[in-house]
Amino acid sequence: MKIRSLTIYCSASNKIDKKFFKMSKEVATIISNYHIKVIYGGGNVGLMGVIAKTLADLKKEVIGVIPKFLIKKEKVSLKINKLKVVSNMSKRKEYLFKLGDAFLILPGGTGTLEEVIEVLSWKILKLHNKPIIFLNFDNYWSPLIKQFEKIIENKFGNKNLQNQFQVIKNPKQLNKIL
Repeated sequence: MKIRSLTIYCSASNKIDKKFFKMSKEVATIISNYHIKVIYGGGNVGLMGVIAKTLADLKKEVIGVIPKFLIKKEKVSLKINKLKVVSNMSKRKEYLFKLGDAFLILPGGTGTLEEVIEVLSWKILKLHNKPIIFLNFDNYWSPLIKQFEKIIENKFGNKNLQNQFQVIKNPKQLNKIL
């Protein structure tokens, strides 16, 4: 499947280690080498902000989706091509899902975790067959991936769980996927 639009789930925190900001800038720079529209949470903070700013500076198409109540907190980026303001988080997740041909999961907090579990669950339920890519930078997602293994071992899920997503360790590996 050729990826034409990529939804990126990631952190909205500015308090994280600088290595994550550097990694997200590298991700955005790599994506900019391809004809891919990026969809993200619409904020201008954390990894979201780095992704949006880097791609906008490189004149790439970026679409943000943000609920009205987060506009002040996440400091909306005015540099992006399009901003969709929605009424709530459910609508945000709905648009992030609909607009992306694939999902790239960068390090993030509970919001990122919620988003990835939802798209993974929907894939298992055969509601979509879009690629899901974890960037397991600095082994950030390793505990979650281990939990997925535990789910299978204990028969809380089916054995195909690990086949529902791809795991890469560094941004450069995106070149093989994109």
